[in-house]
Amino acid sequence: MLLTAIFLSLVAGSTRLEAETAQLTDVRVATQMAGFSGTGYVTDLTKDASQLTWSAKLPKGIYDLVVGYSAPNGEKGFDAVVDGFGLSGMLPRTAASANASFARVTVGRVEVNKPTTQFVVKKGWGYYDLDYIELLPSAKSPRLVRPPATLSDSNATPAARRLFRRLVAAYGNGMFSGQYDAKENNHVQAKTGKMPAVFGNDFMDYSPSRVARGGIPRGETERTIARAKAGQMVTYSWHWNAPKDLIDAEITENGRTVDARWYKGFYTNATTFDVQKALADPSGEDYKLLIRDIDVIAAELKKLAKADVPVLWRPLHEAEGGWFWVGAKGPAPCKQLWLLMRDRLISHHKLHNLIWVWNSVRPEWYPGDDSVDIIGADLYPADRRDATASTWDDLFSRFNGKKLLALTEYGQAPEVDRMLRFGVRWSYFVSWTGPLGASAMKDEDLRRVYTSRKVFNVK
Repeated sequence: MLLTAIFLSLVAGSTRLEAETAQLTDVRVATQMAGFSGTGYVTDLTKDASQLTWSAKLPKGIYDLVVGYSAPNGEKGFDAVVDGFGLSGMLPRTAASANASFARVTVGRVEVNKPTTQFVVKKGWGYYDLDYIELLPSAKSPRLVRPPATLSDSNATPAARRLFRRLVAAYGNGMFSGQYDAKENNHVQAKTGKMPAVFGNDFMDYSPSRVARGGIPRGETERTIARAKAGQMVTYSWHWNAPKDLIDAEITENGRTVDARWYKGFYTNATTFDVQKALADPSGEDYKLLIRDIDVIAAELKKLAKADVPVLWRPLHEAEGGWFWVGAKGPAPCKQLWLLMRDRLISHHKLHNLIWVWNSVRPEWYPGDDSVDIIGADLYPADRRDATASTWDDLFSRFNGKKLLALTEYGQAPEVDRMLRFGVRWSYFVSWTGPLGASAMKDEDLRRVYTSRKVFNVK
């Protein structure tokens, strides 16, 4: 049996659900830390089965979900389920002070459309304490202001300008669909009768240190050009194998065996290459190897330019995560590498078919408005139906009227209609591959996404 929560109305229409009033599974109530509300807080969110469950009667509508919590040991991931729909968010680190132990943060939006709503908070990343969750009726979404339809490269090709104008004109009215990998794209077409508007590919296999160890580029650039000629926009990322110093072995990390062989050379733990040191010495071997690798990719981008194919160019993706060597030394070297690559491709190689997509969302990582055209977020929520409101709200507050926002990677295909109902209006989404691609979805779910009037596919 579910326990009906005790409500504490704080402002008109708000409802607070105290953690200690929930049905508790593999957690316990505590009172040791100061600053909690109600009669206690819940701790020991450490086990896979740890969760809190409430049932509540609220008016139908969309609500901001606010969390009162303590996480003095670092940022934590938060997972909730509301009437079967999952929501994921982040809990920033809180102050480690006995007098200010708890903080509150909005982690996203939820929808209430049943007489009695079930709220579940799961472990998420765990190792945080929960004081309460609070439901606040969402305010009307702020007006979306389209950015100027001009690219950061003043010499951009007419085709690149046309593509960007198309994206800007549609921004806020719906989302362009997208899918990485040819096999996944074919699956979408077979199951839905629609061709994704954006085709995603990767220059990973062209990395020189990968080719030197037996990696074989197999004409992917040429096949991507054919996709563009068939009507798809093109986006490229680059899982850049470190230029040298690959570990090329299995290693032990945190007590477990990790594959760090040459084909994993884009990961931080698979190389000892130091990007900060390399950039600090423009006359050194490591710097020259960076240039060599960029020049190899430039040769492929020139094939696309010669075919008059504009590219949504997304290098150095997810750098802020630290799991790729390009971001392992923090934001300053990564931004320096971005500007070096941009100058090399634009000024030296005269590549003007590129629309520059930046893919680290924390403010300290941003290289500046004059070198970025689109801000991309890579999101893999526990539930693909998550409206991603928390990330959207953060980026929207910073870039509304300045830059397009896009879901540059996503786990499977998002529920676009639901996102729009929540005020979340990404320019486009690009689903990843395998268990995180369209082929892992139920056919009826995939058809529903791709046949929505708010999802723009290839005509």
